[in-house]
Amino acid sequence: MDFLTLFTNSLEDEGERDCFDKYLSPHVPMIYKSAIRMCGNPNDAQDLVQETLYSAIKNFHQVHDPEKSKYWMFSILRNLFLKDIEKTKKRAEIEFESVCDKLSDNQHPEKDFLRNEVKNNIQEILNKLDERLRAALMMFYFEGQSYKEISYSLDIPIGTVMSRIARAKVYLKRELLRSESMKLEIGKYIDDLK
Repeated sequence: MDFLTLFTNSLEDEGERDCFDKYLSPHVPMIYKSAIRMCGNPNDAQDLVQETLYSAIKNFHQVHDPEKSKYWMFSILRNLFLKDIEKTKKRAEIEFESVCDKLSDNQHPEKDFLRNEVKNNIQEILNKLDERLRAALMMFYFEGQSYKEISYSLDIPIGTVMSRIARAKVYLKRELLRSESMKLEIGKYIDDLK
């Protein structure tokens, strides 16, 4: 792991090196394997591990039991990964907006209006969705993660992931069909797509 050499060379303080060697270094291979599973590729995993190690060294004074540093590092890794997902999600929303704008059919303003209404209603419903359900749904549909990856990222059983996604889908369907105006808009939108 060449990135690890770069990391250790960047440690200026002798205390940081000792902390790394004694408490963190033994867990790096397991942390790295977890990061690869989370990220899906070695480059992103290396970046995530480096961020995790920097954070762990910077905040090691918060660890009450150094023997449990492995679990603490896993939680740092998971939290950094989830923060990264949020950033990616926001970028994806911006990209989605720009794609929708480009696909807009200026010759048919009523279709554009209809598409925007549908999109806005779906976004409103997603915003009302419980955060735990929304996170699982977004990770599955928008990020293409498997149940196993989501389970690992959120630190919950696979059955819970499946349940949350199913409950989120039921909620979305119910809320979309609840609105009479939405029913009409969806019907028109589907007819326009045929």
